[in-house]
Amino acid sequence: MALFENTFPPYVAFGSRTLSLRSPRLTGTDVALVQAVYNVMLKTMKPPQGPMGSAIALDGVFGPATKQATMNIQSYFGLEVDGIIGPDTYFVFGQGVGGQTTYGGPVYGSRQLQRGDQGGDVTIVQNRLNCFRYSTLLKGPADGIFGPDTARAVLAFKYDSEHNGDRGFPDNPIAGFGFYDATWLYTFAGGRAIWGPPDHVQRNGFDVVFIQVLLKNMGLYTGYIDGYYGSATLEAVRRFQTLEGIAVDGIVGPVTFYHIGRNNQQNASSPIALPWPPPVPPGLGG
Repeated sequence: MALFENTFPPYVAFGSRTLSLRSPRLTGTDVALVQAVYNVMLKTMKPPQGPMGSAIALDGVFGPATKQATMNIQSYFGLEVDGIIGPDTYFVFGQGVGGQTTYGGPVYGSRQLQRGDQGGDVTIVQNRLNCFRYSTLLKGPADGIFGPDTARAVLAFKYDSEHNGDRGFPDNPIAGFGFYDATWLYTFAGGRAIWGPPDHVQRNGFDVVFIQVLLKNMGLYTGYIDGYYGSATLEAVRRFQTLEGIAVDGIVGPVTFYHIGRNNQQNASSPIALPWPPPVPPGLGG
């Protein structure tokens, strides 16, 4: 187990259970991920209506403040506001579960992955790593096959996570529990294809935030960092696809993820930085 899992036990695969306020309180790495990603998105997003809420403690306990944060997320993205994290709210984080499982499954993080494995979860590993310098190791868009190039990319990502302060990763090319949590903390996109109008029902979420940041850094996007896949984001994606000579469909899928990474040769803790330990305002409860 890496440091994150040792700090917020027990390990619970993200998306594997419904999270809500109950007694006794739910605890674990999945709750801590909700808290950490919520806080970093508050810091990163710049919507015109102002922030969706206030930062909360990172303690791995689903208390009243985490319920309120969940309601803030749901209200902001137009979901049912009930403070319960189920499939629709997980989807905002880019995690497909239940009927929203992406790339044909298995659900991302539901099993350890190593050379020879195949499936939609391998595709997501590759998508997530392809958004960064690991694209040079993967050498092409996700294909759902865990081969030697994917193994090298996984090991490189673990190395970078260690240098970001999240210690304790096994020195092997296996995508295990610590690896999955680190991808939720540092990669943000790749768990689903992202698209917007007019051809599709708009997909909004924290993965859109990440794409907007990257496109803004490339000088292609001038709109708000708001997590909404609206017309400005769509046009920026299309401009990027045109420049890269790939299909201009406005859909951010495996091919576009790969080309994004070819233009974003940074470690996975950038450009949305989440240092270890993640900063938390004092005196806040989960």
